[in-house]
Amino acid sequence: MTRSTGDDIEFLPLDASLEADWDALVRDSDDGWPFALAGWQRMILAVEPWGLTDHSFGLAQRGKLLAVMPLQFSSAGQVLASSGWGGSGPIVAAGQTAKHRRRVLQAVLGRAEKVGSDLGAKRLDFWLSPVTRSSIQAPWGVNPFVFFGYTDVSSVAQVIDLAQDTETLRRGIAETARQAIRKAEAAGCVVEEAAWPEMVDTYYRIHVETYTRTGTTPHPRAYFEGIARELWPRRHSVLWVARDGRGEPIAFHNALWFRDGAFYHTGCSTAEGLATGANYLLFWRALLAARESGIRWYDCGAISAGESSGKLGGLSVFKTRFGGEPHRFFNCSKVLEAPAAVVGKTGRRARIGGRFAAWLGRE
Repeated sequence: MTRSTGDDIEFLPLDASLEADWDALVRDSDDGWPFALAGWQRMILAVEPWGLTDHSFGLAQRGKLLAVMPLQFSSAGQVLASSGWGGSGPIVAAGQTAKHRRRVLQAVLGRAEKVGSDLGAKRLDFWLSPVTRSSIQAPWGVNPFVFFGYTDVSSVAQVIDLAQDTETLRRGIAETARQAIRKAEAAGCVVEEAAWPEMVDTYYRIHVETYTRTGTTPHPRAYFEGIARELWPRRHSVLWVARDGRGEPIAFHNALWFRDGAFYHTGCSTAEGLATGANYLLFWRALLAARESGIRWYDCGAISAGESSGKLGGLSVFKTRFGGEPHRFFNCSKVLEAPAAVVGKTGRRARIGGRFAAWLGRE
């Protein structure tokens, strides 16, 4: 696909020539989130064990970028997703009227569905962070993509409103968490911000220890190398380390920061860190630092309501001990037509660009 002139819309592949405009749109959009940035797509594609292929594209009209769609295909699962690792979905440029935004979304989703059908994907999935401005403003917590034919498979995330003073935030913490924080402080634990590139080796060692302890397969090292390379320099990934009295790292808390929102992205701890409550002290200090930076909403991550056993249950209990409230975590899915089912629609598909061009031009 190449850039064209005139009134026609065009779908542009994400490449080096588009990256600057792509990221500018993501950073300015109410839909924006780090998992939609060009660097994130580059990063997850470099994790060879995941075997993702890229099909990300932007929608432009008259040379102006109106939306972007991170998009990767997993041949192992036969699923097309936005993004292939980490939730994103379509990102529409700021400043659109509600009517025009709907039209742009329909064009982008139509294109993504065609890509999926051509690839033989079974379905198209995407996820929307609960702390983007679009998600926070969604009326009554209704998944906006049900109106585009997507099945709502949303889950729940624990979100803390940081527009409170420190004492109010402290009162919102469970007594179990307060005790753990005091225990870690009494043990001499110190929390400080760390430079990701300098900590990849140590982080990965403790990550492997944590996942082995909980019976989970560790992520590839390339994943964390990518975070250090792509997100940390732009301060979209902020890493906190807890050190014991000897100065040795015993736990980490990795947070995503983006505009008004933050997200507890990854974390790990040694057996010592777990025993001393360092992970609780880390989480508390990460919340305060985000608040001081001007962040309003802190997504503690997805929780499993009513489940307290196993790794997922234990994480859910941990995440809810810092206060906050459950928010909808919009998950969207659509079963795609098999390639054979769209063979007879070639003519309709061929006309889609012209029709959308005229349609997007109306208000």
